[in-house]
Amino acid sequence: MAESRMSSITDTGVRDALRIRSSILGKPLIGPKSVNIHIINSCNYKCEFCWYFSPLVKDQPQRKLLDYEVLEGVLEDCREIGVDEINFEGGEVTLYPYWERAFCKVKELGMRLIAYSHLGFAADHLPGLCFADQLTVNFSAMTEESFKRVHGKHTSMERVLHNLDLLLAMRSKRGKPQIVLSFVVYDHNYQELGAFLNMAHQRRIDKVVVRFFKATQEMKDLVFSQEGLASLFHTVDEALRTPYGFRHDLKHLHHILQSGQVLRNVDSLSRSPMHNDRLLFYDTTGGSIHCHVGWFYANIDEKGRVVAPCDNVGVCVAGNVNERRFKDIWFDNDFLHDTLKEAARGIHTCSSKWKECRYCSYVPINKMLDEKVRRAAAGGV
Repeated sequence: MAESRMSSITDTGVRDALRIRSSILGKPLIGPKSVNIHIINSCNYKCEFCWYFSPLVKDQPQRKLLDYEVLEGVLEDCREIGVDEINFEGGEVTLYPYWERAFCKVKELGMRLIAYSHLGFAADHLPGLCFADQLTVNFSAMTEESFKRVHGKHTSMERVLHNLDLLLAMRSKRGKPQIVLSFVVYDHNYQELGAFLNMAHQRRIDKVVVRFFKATQEMKDLVFSQEGLASLFHTVDEALRTPYGFRHDLKHLHHILQSGQVLRNVDSLSRSPMHNDRLLFYDTTGGSIHCHVGWFYANIDEKGRVVAPCDNVGVCVAGNVNERRFKDIWFDNDFLHDTLKEAARGIHTCSSKWKECRYCSYVPINKMLDEKVRRAAAGGV
């Protein structure tokens, strides 16, 4: 199929069917569904659990951002090859000097836009954020005192809540952005999860995501105690019986806690150019998984590197958008295609290559994709 025709396929079901077929054939027939782009790695928060900017992390990264002309070319490529969605991440996206131009460009090209922000800034940024179809806000504490401990001493929960309320008022008039609140749970804040869920319900948040922090050796003191895990399980168990007005992923967290595997078989990865030293304290995959996510979600970091199969596991650097067009990297790179084929055949987390996959947040998505791949391979619908 000629690349120039891909953007004319407007049926998302047809696009996804082509991606499923790509996984079966081991070569791309269309662009990924979503492209995750880290436009900047700078942040003015110092979240205790952040593996880049936590006060506990010694060697923090130097400020780096994507050149805007390069980013614009990536976005145009994405439109041409049939990408549905762009996901802007940081650091903090509003620290990217050209973030409003980038937001407008995505919408001009007709793609869905997701962005991540902490909302800890002046309210005049908010109208620009409304270009996003979905905005995910990290909000992991529920008192002013704990907010400063969790997110950094210069932060203000009152300011964030004020901005959140203004955004919600804009959403009610404009229909967007959908608001997702992310609560990163660890040993210093799990007691506030119940209050957080109630706040999200009262404010009519669209979705809540609760997840473990990505532990490193430097942050090992933040890992849960057994007592903390038991208390967290009780909170999540109770929350699942509460008729909240938002969508959430609490069933997945409940399953992980119920398995009793969280603090067993603790292992760690050495620091590398792709990631900090990660302390892996549970295996969400159960030891193996068929990974198709790389055919659906591509990743570009702030240095321009196209990383596969996902932004959590950088076993393949397929190229750099500062040197080569993204569409060419996607369609003409044997290393990328071989990596995605290997992942689809089955990842075993006992392998040193795929050890990092123990901390997989895509498990539910991959199970769903694997069922679709198997049906399509067997000639089903």
